[in-house]
Amino acid sequence: MKRSVKNAVVYLFVLWCVAPILWLISTSLKSDVDAFSPQYVWFFTPDFSSYREAWVDGAMGSAMVNSATVAVVSSVLGIVAGLPLAYLITQVWPQQSAGAARLALATLLLTTVPPVLSLTPFYRTFFHVGLTGNVVGLTIVHTFYATLLAVLIFRSFLVNFPLEIREAALLDGLGEWATLFRTVLPNAWGGLFATFVLALIQSWNEFLYALVLTSGGTQTAPVTIAGFLSFFGTNWARLTAAGVIGALPIVVFAILVRKHMARGLSFGGVK
Repeated sequence: MKRSVKNAVVYLFVLWCVAPILWLISTSLKSDVDAFSPQYVWFFTPDFSSYREAWVDGAMGSAMVNSATVAVVSSVLGIVAGLPLAYLITQVWPQQSAGAARLALATLLLTTVPPVLSLTPFYRTFFHVGLTGNVVGLTIVHTFYATLLAVLIFRSFLVNFPLEIREAALLDGLGEWATLFRTVLPNAWGGLFATFVLALIQSWNEFLYALVLTSGGTQTAPVTIAGFLSFFGTNWARLTAAGVIGALPIVVFAILVRKHMARGLSFGGVK
């Protein structure tokens, strides 16, 4: 009896998670009339014209190129900046030192600040230096958040990394950078990959900064999808088709790398 209740709860939870996705996909395959109908239309002939209209007329193709460019560049730069910082506060500085503790705490606190609070300083600064209305300013912001994410993840990996390995490398004449790239990095590939995937997903789904810092042909996929909403009548079939197009690449990517990401998140220190 208890097992059947648990199974029922699990099935209800799965249905609760999947139902919005099924509604999104089914609506995107309906005609404009069926999609706008106040009564839910259960049976219909699939119509893929909304996908063509969203891709061609809605400029979803260029928006996804912008999203991919910003996501990949900011994720790579975030890792490049975050790995040395994590190495600094876990290997170079004593882990119990005040400097390492303050830097780790500051990184954690910055991740908890609501983006809407930092939006105005970023916008005013970028506006005065000409970084609004293009993907450069947005890439800088996403790199900032990717760096915070990288520091937190790499710190969890390197906090248990044996200090004797770094000391031995230094005795052999290696500098700090050479020690980082030749002894630490080969043991942190799993964490590096997991960080890249999480930063990529974080950047791809980000909406608020993209809405304010980009415009016209530089908008990313989430902002372009939101542009299908209108006060004068929303074409729900085209809107949901754009949503499916925008979500599909990152969902497929997450499915393909799920095993590597899970292994990377659980892999720390030296085996």
